[in-house]
Amino acid sequence: MIKNYKKSIMSALVFVVVFSSGLGAKTLADYYWAGHSDIQAINSSIDTLSDRIQDKNKTIANLNNEINLSEDNLDNEEKQVENLKQQLSQSEASKQAAIQDKINEINSKIAEGNQKVADKQKEVDAANQKINELQNQLNSYQSQNNQENTQALSDVQATRIKAEQAVQNNK
Repeated sequence: MIKNYKKSIMSALVFVVVFSSGLGAKTLADYYWAGHSDIQAINSSIDTLSDRIQDKNKTIANLNNEINLSEDNLDNEEKQVENLKQQLSQSEASKQAAIQDKINEINSKIAEGNQKVADKQKEVDAANQKINELQNQLNSYQSQNNQENTQALSDVQATRIKAEQAVQNNK
């Protein structure tokens, strides 16, 4: 009987151990499967975050490319501005040289014109001097002519008076 009793206790103990193992396994399985859904949720969140990070990294890479392109474009624009400034400086220098050449040409023409005016003025002065000389000669001839006319008139009048006296004396 003790042997039966030992077998019964042993059977009961095995039953309790197996039953508790089953309950423990069920509890463990329930806990595992509940944790599994949490792990899946975490993995899903990690995938979402990973996708977002990749999208952000792509956006950052695109923005960096755009920045590099913008910097290159800015460098090119700055070079073009410098080239245009140099062209403007050269053009201004060329225009200034052309203007100075034109000023020199105009000044030369003015000097030529002034020389021609001075030459003409000399001719006019010489002509005026000749006119004055001729006027003086004319005045001298007129004065001499007037004197001669006055003398002739005086002689004629004296002759007439003398003739009238002679006629009066012979009457």
